[in-house]
Amino acid sequence: AGTAENGGVGNYNWLRLTMPSSASTPYGGTPVALPGTVQAERFDEGGPDVAYVDTTSGNGGGQYRTTDVDIESTTDLGGGYNVGRTRPGEWLKYSVTVASAGTYALDVRVANIGTGARFRVEIDGIDRTGLLSVPNTGGWQIWQTVTTTGVSLTAGPHVIRLVFETGTVENGGVGNYNWVRVVAN
Repeated sequence: AGTAENGGVGNYNWLRLTMPSSASTPYGGTPVALPGTVQAERFDEGGPDVAYVDTTSGNGGGQYRTTDVDIESTTDLGGGYNVGRTRPGEWLKYSVTVASAGTYALDVRVANIGTGARFRVEIDGIDRTGLLSVPNTGGWQIWQTVTTTGVSLTAGPHVIRLVFETGTVENGGVGNYNWVRVVAN
């Protein structure tokens, strides 16, 4: 509908249509060098549904970043932070660069109360670990390492996605995560 004075709807100079970016960017601007350690709280930049999915609003741990991902201080060796309060359907994305092609082991540092929690690790959109069980470590800050071997990687850039699949019978959570370490087999 136009204006009452002359029926016009205004003047327009141009219209720009853009596609929203579906690509995340490395946290801090540089992909993590592998072999090495990817800190869970240093997931990519890019916002929800691009760099992460978190099913609750706000950072429930109140630490490190101002996203919806729940980050808290950790008492694990080396200190720092961990991602906690994970739920089925959530995930985190990490940009990495592998120095040389080879077969690697993936170590994931976890803490959990309860049984039945499971997660998986994707690389470049392909499930490379299958479902891995999160052990009942006996506390949210009592840490154990879950290891899977035989992961072949080519040299160059890759995207790792840590996917939280199944919650515990006791509380529905998928555990706390401190880091993912990639080491030569």
